[in-house]
Amino acid sequence: MYELLIRIETLYLQVTPVWLVGIGAVTVIVGLLFWLAGAYFSATIIGLLGAAVGSFCGMLVSQWLGLNLLIAMTIGAAAFCLAAVLFRNVIIIVLAVIIFAAVAGATYSSVVLSKFPALRQAQAAPFAMRSFSNMDPALRLAYVEQIAQAEAGFMERFNALLEDALKTMTPHKWKLLLSVSAGAVACLLLIWLLKNLVFALCYSLIGTLLLFIGTESLLMAVDVQLCSAIQEQRHLLNAAYYGMVGLGAVVQLIVMRSRKPKQNQEIERTRKLAAKLRAAAAN
Repeated sequence: MYELLIRIETLYLQVTPVWLVGIGAVTVIVGLLFWLAGAYFSATIIGLLGAAVGSFCGMLVSQWLGLNLLIAMTIGAAAFCLAAVLFRNVIIIVLAVIIFAAVAGATYSSVVLSKFPALRQAQAAPFAMRSFSNMDPALRLAYVEQIAQAEAGFMERFNALLEDALKTMTPHKWKLLLSVSAGAVACLLLIWLLKNLVFALCYSLIGTLLLFIGTESLLMAVDVQLCSAIQEQRHLLNAAYYGMVGLGAVVQLIVMRSRKPKQNQEIERTRKLAAKLRAAAAN
């Protein structure tokens, strides 16, 4: 978690405060929704996700086939949204497996990166791949400029950092693949036993991550570098993250449990109405 956030913080150093406030506000709002009510609004979230994917696919198709962009995106969004709602349970299971696999892979990667020695002074030779967690704060931006062009924009720097992280993990790719596979298998087993808990945890994992990123964006807008300030106590950040994940999952389970009586009442009303209609039709 800390490695991810410190890399994002380094990228944010050259982003204007207005953009940071906008990114932070939107991310915090969406994060709160996922963190505390993701399971409750599951159908809506899956539908919106399907619409977003459909819109993107429609945009690609319109470029390939020369179709009207708005029409192609609308059709794509509607088709994927309907498919997502119809196959909601299957999609949720697939997404849950992906999330658990990603968490397992990220956990193993953080262990590998934590073993890199600290870099506290500039090097004449090209920089070796390093962990930002163990890098001197003054050298992080210089490191980014080393692996990307100095005049590169935000996306170019982001891609450079992503490629750097992948290269760092290349020597450990088989162990990384094993950890990802273990996370996926564990998710499937837990779904078999504790389906509601797994789904609540997945929404809470995403929501908490978005809350952390959004909060970091807002702090950077007022020139507060939280990750750099707590570098020596970064374990506190991980503890806070997983604590919030657990809290969010518990809140979602409570909300879902309180929703069941209302659902049962609605089902019972529907049954009574159907019985009355059948009786009226028989008479």
